[in-house]
Amino acid sequence: MPRIPQQIIREVIMAKWAEEIGPEAARAKAISDLQAGAVPPWRQTEIRLTSYLVRKRLRDELPEPDREGGRLYVLGFQGLRAVVKVGSTGAPEQQFDKYETQARNLGYALVDGWISAPVGTRSEAYRLESSVLTNLHLVLNGHVEGGRTFEWFHGHDFERIRQLVEDPTALFHLTLEIALDR
Repeated sequence: MPRIPQQIIREVIMAKWAEEIGPEAARAKAISDLQAGAVPPWRQTEIRLTSYLVRKRLRDELPEPDREGGRLYVLGFQGLRAVVKVGSTGAPEQQFDKYETQARNLGYALVDGWISAPVGTRSEAYRLESSVLTNLHLVLNGHVEGGRTFEWFHGHDFERIRQLVEDPTALFHLTLEIALDR
């Protein structure tokens, strides 16, 4: 009898869970369990399903998947509180694997995600990321912490950050408005 690859088995199980539970109900329960202190390894079906569905959606909706270059991304994690990771990458799958593993080791699970179309070369994307991070800290926190632009935002709303990162020009203008009001 031929051996069935693990990935196919996982996809079948996740599809069954998604059908039985529903993606939105699973996400709501996952966030509730994580806020209540659920710890890895995730035994909760809803947490595992939610993270799987976010990654699947990012793969399926990846803008211009065949085009190379750097991309901006926003990842939303949930643990006892929400944490949002903003960055740039030329290799989304590997980057997301790395951060998902790090977050899980700290008791967080992936619950949201967004990735841009290529914004230029990897180097250009990194420069744009630096500008976006500085502006995000100014808009969200009112300052850049210790002169450093950290990529992790604790306790901020994923959707708000996604909207700001999605339009770096509008984010820059918002930063200018804040600076002029001071």
